[in-house]
Amino acid sequence: MGKPKWKERLVGFVCGALAVLGVLTLTGMADAPQVGRYQISAWTRGQFVGAMIVDTVTGVVKYVDSTTENVPFDKLK
Repeated sequence: MGKPKWKERLVGFVCGALAVLGVLTLTGMADAPQVGRYQISAWTRGQFVGAMIVDTVTGVVKYVDSTTENVPFDKLK
């Protein structure tokens, strides 16, 4: 014969519970703090200094230079 029925049901239950826990964990991550959301790359060209900031969630790219260095990300063009 094969395995007893209770062992088969236990394996099925454990696999189902792990699948549900995995889904709940992944959907709960949407509310987690967004560490690393903004990525920055800086450069210099002679006396000119600039930076490119990428919002990795929305894909928005904004450029910063000496005239806009203290402007919040939402106010940059």
